[in-house]
Amino acid sequence: MEKISFAAGHEYTLASVQRDFVEWRKERTHYAVWAIDVDTPALRAATAAMRTHLADKLLNGYRRQPHVTLHLCGFPSTSPSFDDDYPGTELQRQIAALQAAGPAPFTLEIGSPASFTSAAYFSVADHAGGIWATRHALAGTKTPDDGFPYTPHVTCGLYRGEFHLPPLLQRMAACRSGLPVQLEIERLSLMTYEAAVIGGPLTSLCEFDLATRQAKILDQPLTERLFGKIRF
Repeated sequence: MEKISFAAGHEYTLASVQRDFVEWRKERTHYAVWAIDVDTPALRAATAAMRTHLADKLLNGYRRQPHVTLHLCGFPSTSPSFDDDYPGTELQRQIAALQAAGPAPFTLEIGSPASFTSAAYFSVADHAGGIWATRHALAGTKTPDDGFPYTPHVTCGLYRGEFHLPPLLQRMAACRSGLPVQLEIERLSLMTYEAAVIGGPLTSLCEFDLATRQAKILDQPLTERLFGKIRF
């Protein structure tokens, strides 16, 4: 049987709820992350299969595309006021850091199911160290793992209640996901989602090409609305 894992010391899942966390977003509309877009046919099918397999355990309405989160950026802002605001100057700094110290294209392996207390996911093996190099470039003078331990993963869904994890993980292992798969990673994406919607879809604002070291904006209207005029 496939080896599966969960956070040590946590025997039960935590329930997520569908609501607008207004105290967190403070009237701000979007949250931004750097991520790897892995929305391929294989991963689309695998995450859909796991959501079907765990349909009675997962929160309804999770529509986020398969991705590997690299770095939490914050709320895009033209006039930052809060510690978790994310101004265009920081985005420009991150692009320059990726150009100077980011990795070359690299390979990831996405495979066995595992679980956080909040979410079911597929594990990600970063044998070439591409994720490590990317996170260090994006973090700048900060430590990449400040605030919480980082585990690369592809989320399948959020739990809707408190469930005993060991039997749930055995059930996950029985899902026919078609994994593992290896993916060649050539681009990184700056993505946003609507902060008021739990598990809502991602929109790619811009992407960074690991081979050419160039960034380009993919959604000009939304990028300008969130950051104002910006150049790379």
